Amino acid sequence: MINYLNKLLITRSVNNPLSVLITSLLFTFFIASGSVYVTQDDDMTNLLPDDIGSKQIFEEIQNDYGITEYMYVAIGNKHKNIFNIKDLNVISDLSNQLSELNTVDEVISLTTLDKISLDPADSSIVIDSLITSPINDSKIFSAINYLNENKIIKSRVVSNSNEFANIIIIPENIEGVYVDLSKEIHRITDKYEKNYDLFYGGQAYVTGAVPEMVQKEVQILLFFGLILMGFILFVNLRNIKAVALILFTIFTSLGAMFGFMGWIYYFTETKQFYFTMMNTSMPIVMLTIANSDGVHVLSRFFKEFRKCKNKKEAIENAMNNLFLPIFLTSITTSAAFLMLLFSPIVSLTGYGITIAFGIMWAWLLSNTMLPSLIMLLNWNPNSKAISKPSLVEKTMKVFGTLVTKSPKKVLFSGIFITLFAIGGIFLINVEVQYNKMFREGNIIRDSAEFLDKYLMGNVNVILRVTSESGYDGLKNPKNLKDIQKIQNYLDTTKNVTSTISINDVIKQLHKTIMDDNQDFYTIPDSAQQINNLLFLYEMNEESDLSSLVNYDGDQGILTGLMKTFSTVEVPILIQNMNDFIDRNISSINNDLKFEITGMMIFIEDFMWLVIKSSISSIILSLLVILTISSLFFRSWRYGLMSIIPLFSAIILNFGLMGWFGIELTHLTAILSSIILGVGVDFTIHYITEFKRIKDDNKNNISTETIDNVGYPIILDATSNMAFGSLLLSTIIPLAHVGGLMVFAMLSTSIGALTLLASALEIFKTKMK
Repeated sequence: MINYLNKLLITRSVNNPLSVLITSLLFTFFIASGSVYVTQDDDMTNLLPDDIGSKQIFEEIQNDYGITEYMYVAIGNKHKNIFNIKDLNVISDLSNQLSELNTVDEVISLTTLDKISLDPADSSIVIDSLITSPINDSKIFSAINYLNENKIIKSRVVSNSNEFANIIIIPENIEGVYVDLSKEIHRITDKYEKNYDLFYGGQAYVTGAVPEMVQKEVQILLFFGLILMGFILFVNLRNIKAVALILFTIFTSLGAMFGFMGWIYYFTETKQFYFTMMNTSMPIVMLTIANSDGVHVLSRFFKEFRKCKNKKEAIENAMNNLFLPIFLTSITTSAAFLMLLFSPIVSLTGYGITIAFGIMWAWLLSNTMLPSLIMLLNWNPNSKAISKPSLVEKTMKVFGTLVTKSPKKVLFSGIFITLFAIGGIFLINVEVQYNKMFREGNIIRDSAEFLDKYLMGNVNVILRVTSESGYDGLKNPKNLKDIQKIQNYLDTTKNVTSTISINDVIKQLHKTIMDDNQDFYTIPDSAQQINNLLFLYEMNEESDLSSLVNYDGDQGILTGLMKTFSTVEVPILIQNMNDFIDRNISSINNDLKFEITGMMIFIEDFMWLVIKSSISSIILSLLVILTISSLFFRSWRYGLMSIIPLFSAIILNFGLMGWFGIELTHLTAILSSIILGVGVDFTIHYITEFKRIKDDNKNNISTETIDNVGYPIILDATSNMAFGSLLLSTIIPLAHVGGLMVFAMLSTSIGALTLLASALEIFKTKMK
């Protein structure tokens, strides 16, 4: 079957190159047209499986109480008090413009905030605006007094120094609203940037702003990476047409991959095929693999053309030698990526399917479009690029001799380095907190640090509290006071800036009805008092408790607003919260049930999913590569040899991460897939050539093998190092991927030409 397919594709490409070229391009362009349907999303909840408890609770809360993830805009100037007529009018204008957006449910700011007061005429509760228009000094003075008497309320809308005001934007509960809303916020606030310092934050904002930011940065860095790749290829191949063909194969493969992703989403609308921050490594993976196919074909064509001087014969010889290794490489790499179907991270399933399709399409183009283009172009057999081997090709002959003469020294040197790297694996830390992934100077990082330092922070933790006694169970003073216990505990926790629950409203009402006496900022002792306070409150049209407690009064939410902190601290915080609840509430009150969710819980869940996904994908991918290689080579020994350099390269890269303090994120976790994708290419090409030469009963098997495949392997690895340009990224994990890509290319290529080559040389008599 494989031989028939090989003969069919080569014959058609050589004898009818124009028709094959047109057909392959038409199909490619049709598939690529689906790229317009690629949809971006970076909502962390969409990355989690549906059966995770924290996600289920979170979605129920969103449906019952509305959006709990907000966007923040801080506006002001350092060393200038925000409480003046001019600045408050600007805040009012901003708030009004934001409120008019269809994607905004509510805006809370100094000029939209409601205050609770007592009507002296009839002792009723009155809810009215903190500052009304037109704004004057008297109203400002009154607002300042109210906020100073209600510090908790003040902390949510003004910085401690009174220099910055916080505008809280609550989005509508609409799918995909964050991206459009973050753009609209910048459109509205851009006009104020000359006169004010502006900071943006909140997990909803990060979710909306990050995708476009990452997309633009990746596009720019990949553009420079491709220029550098083209330069490296030209220096080595010394032929502009050859470089152009490789790059054209890369671009068409990349377009088909994204088109496939778009079409699948268009027809299924499944979350697995969202383009998230995790998918930013997809073009890098695709570029490296498509580049590998092109480099092997062109370099082998040059080698064969140098021998026979006949273009058609050179193409046929090159493709006959390369069809099996390129096909086997594509099959094993695709199968390895399809193992991501078993990943607990939702978006990685779509990632695996999309990459697998892209790899197989690159294989198809490398066996149809590429040889057809080679056939249609004119090649000068006397040119320097074709007639004379390059410096790297000459070096490979020397290297092959070294492996043949001292295979044990080469093998044990590689093993020693690998063993040393193992220690670094145990030093790896996991970090999936988005704000920590950007360098200083990036708007996400700078705004997050500002909001953490001066305002409410960026993330939250949510507790859903349910009364088992049913209707109006949360109006029971005992239950409310027990809720206050956990609220007080959170308020004393290092990273918590503020907490919000039904208790805050009840305490504020109690204080107000008692002539604003601070001593009565407490939960009343009787249910009757609590009912009376809430009755007086709900007599106002502006009253609204739906975001804090349900209609039946037996369930509510407590939100803790928090500063950004490291992922490794999250499990400790959650454990401490659970311990406090068990020890101080659940042990004496069986009526209350607490369920924890929110961004903090997602971060912990996501952290373990990243670890689990990395381990499972590596193990499954290695097993798949071992199985497929064993079947194709009809020998478990060759199958085992095919994964030795891959296993070594993975250990080296993750060990390097540990030794150099590079954190494991959902971006760097996918590095193992890049290593497997490129590394398996090197090993299979080497084993295929080694086996072919060995079956021909030739001498100096390793020397001739390295002479034939060493050059394209080194050229492939060197050109892929061009993506070290990612080191310039302001997104820290992406920069780490760039640096680790360079090391991955070194470890996989050198591993194939040292560990694999020396092992095959030592055991060549036993290889069957």
